[in-house]
Formats: sequence, structure tokens, C-alpha cells
Amino acid sequence: MQSIERVRQLALSMICAILLAGAVAGAAVAQTKVVRVWHTETDPASVKAMAEIVARFAKAHPDIKIEAEALAWGDLEPKIQAALAAGAPPELSHGQPITCTALQQQGLLLPLDDVVKAIGESNVWDQIKKVCRADGKYYGLVHAAGTSLLIYRADWAKQKGLKAPKSWSDLIANAKALTMDTNGDGKPDVYGLTIPGDNLFINILVGELIAANGGQLFDDKNKPLFTDKKMIEVLNFWKELTTALPPGWEGHGYLDTFANMYGQKAAMMFQGYGRGASLIEKYVPKEMQNTDHFDVWMKPIGPSGSKPAVQVDEEPWMLFKGSKNPEAAKEFLKFFYKDENYIEYIKSVPIHFFPITKSLRQSAAYKELPMVKRWGGWLQVQQEALDGDLARPTLVVEYEDLNTKPYLMQVLGSGIIRDMVLETAVEGKKSEEAAAKAQTRAEALIKKAGYAKW
Repeated sequence: MQSIERVRQLALSMICAILLAGAVAGAAVAQTKVVRVWHTETDPASVKAMAEIVARFAKAHPDIKIEAEALAWGDLEPKIQAALAAGAPPELSHGQPITCTALQQQGLLLPLDDVVKAIGESNVWDQIKKVCRADGKYYGLVHAAGTSLLIYRADWAKQKGLKAPKSWSDLIANAKALTMDTNGDGKPDVYGLTIPGDNLFINILVGELIAANGGQLFDDKNKPLFTDKKMIEVLNFWKELTTALPPGWEGHGYLDTFANMYGQKAAMMFQGYGRGASLIEKYVPKEMQNTDHFDVWMKPIGPSGSKPAVQVDEEPWMLFKGSKNPEAAKEFLKFFYKDENYIEYIKSVPIHFFPITKSLRQSAAYKELPMVKRWGGWLQVQQEALDGDLARPTLVVEYEDLNTKPYLMQVLGSGIIRDMVLETAVEGKKSEEAAAKAQTRAEALIKKAGYAKW
């Protein structure tokens, strides 16, 4: 009997232990907070860097699980809209500044002031503080900044005695001079310029060009200014550029233009970025991987303008209202921006990713990065644009446009601006005719959206 009782007690103890272990495991699972993070940096080096930061964070915060996903730009915006429509947004996502502002004005974002405070507000570059900020709160925080660049073949330009273009006419002259028949078959095999023809980049370029020509896209009553003289000058300039562009340029995407450049099919790249240095080092012969062969110029000024203008690629992190674990997401961002973690991300594309923190940008660790030392001239031109207040986000001419023109994202998505450019530059319509058509379409869009004040 004693042995039976002993067996029964032992079995009871085992059952209790199993139940207790299950309860502990269940509690651990229940306490794990999942944070979904969507970002646009699909470069393998950036994906690897993000994974390393996530792994470090997991060790320091075992109760938080970060699910990071890299998405192409074309996939991100639709996925955000679908997630919002389903009532299941991620905790964090990249987005364009105009996207961030539009979502903030719809009441869909939470402020990131706690993150800025942890970084140190005085430690954040002033230009960064202008993005997606409303009512004194930060509704977006840029992951890194980098401006568009005019990349050119420095060796060919030197051979032909070409200088940095100060005006649009200078650029046209350089582009024509650099359009070359190198194999003697009577046809160009090197074109003077390469430009993306997709919707996003044509919108980016038109925003840049109108700013460099002293113009605006919309007036203070939200009426489009597409028929204005300064926009007509932009369209006429684009028409002239086509004489030095490769056939089929309107079908070329962003990466195609890089391929034209490092494949030695184009001598200048009007919408280049610092990440191009990484592609040059990957694809061109070793002896050409330097600024003696691939360098950058500041972009030129339009006939009615007074200063250059460039686009700044600075997608902010957005924290979504309605997500399950926003506080845990903020903890991740605080960790992400610590110098020892942030540098891993920055050095994945170091000539394109300017750190938003002064502490990292001024650190020896950043300055001593091999690519930073090799391509310092590219960084200097970007720094001049940022410090000189010459850089603006997509379709933004003045930073207040982000808050006063909430329809910019709809204009971007409509394709109106791209149609206007292609009708002029490819189909051969008069600039005035294409502009008038775009004006009518844009007015209708803004009226329908409820923003017309004219």
C-alpha cells in the first residue's frame, strides 16, 4: 500500500510540474510583444544590417519580437493602404514625407517624441526636424538622408574640357558633347544623359526642376500652376534633354539608369544617388572605381531660377495608431538610433545614408569608413545641398507644403505629371498643350478631394 501511495504522490508531483511548466511557457508567450517593421531598404547589405540590429535588440529585450520586412517601393504604399483598410497596420513603416504627412492629417499616426527625446533633440540635424512635424510633435523620424546627384564620367568630361554646368543650357551642351559614337558605326553608343521614365522619378524630377527654376507646383489656394511660364520652361528643357537620352528612356526604371551609367552607355546620370558608388564598386573594373572616372556635380539652375535644387531621399519611420505594440516599437527605434547600432545600418550604403544624428556623423567611426574616405566628394556635394537648404522631398518646393498641401500624395499617384512630361518629350505635343491638359486634370483631382480654394 505504501508503494502504491508513493507512486500516486510521484505521479501527482509530475502532473503539477508539467502544468506549472505549461503555465510558465504560456505566460512567456503571452508576454512576447510582436513588432512588425516594414522598411524600403532591399539592398542585401541593408537587410543584413537590419537583421543584425534586430538580433542585438532581441538579446536586450527578450520580451519583444521584431519582425522586419524589406519591401520594394512599389509594394510598400499599397501594402500600407491595405493594412489600414483591414484595421491591422504594422507598428512601424517607412514612407515618403508626403505619405507621412497625409496619414498624420488623417489621424492615423502616433508621435515619436519619446524617441527624439531619447536620441536628444539637439543631436538631430535641423533639416531632419522639418519632416512630418505638426503641432510641435514628431510624427515621422527620418531613417537616413541622401540627396539626388548629377553623376558624370569625369574622365570623359576632362577629355572634352567640360566644366560643371551652371545653367540648364550648360547641361544640354555637356549632354550633347558627351553623346558619342565610339565604335564608328555612325550611331551613338554612349548617350550624354540617362533619366528614369517611371512615374515616381518623373514626379521627383519635375519637383526638382520647378524649384530650380524659381517656380511652384501649386499656389496658396491649391490651384495647380502647370500652365505657368516656369513650368513651360521645365517642359521645354525636358524636350531638349531627349536629344541626348538613350532610345526607350521612358521605359527605364531607376536601376536601369544606374546600369546605363556603370555599363558605360551613358555619360551623365541626372537622377543619381550616393548608393550609385556601391554599384560602381560592384560592376565596373577595379581601375575605374574612383572619382577620377565617376564624380558628381551640383545640379544646374533654370532660366528663371536663382539657386539649385535637389530631391532629398529621407523616408521617415511612421508609428501607426491602432497597431498592437506601439510602445515596444518605440523601444526598438531608440535602440536602432544608438551610435553603435545605427552605424551598422549606415555603413550598409554609406554614401547614400547620411546619419540623422550629429553624434554619429561627427564620429571617427563614421569618418573612417573606407567608402566614406574613397567617395568623400560625393558626400561633400550632398552636405552642401543639405546645409544650404537646397534639398526638398518629392513634390515639395517649400517645407510648409508638407502640411498645407495634403493632396500631394494623390497627385503623385495620379500619373498626371508623368503624362504631361511624356506627351511633351515623347509624343511631341507642344509644351503648352500638354500643360493645359494636365492643369485641367489636376484641378479636377484637387476639387474632388475637397482642397480647392480658388
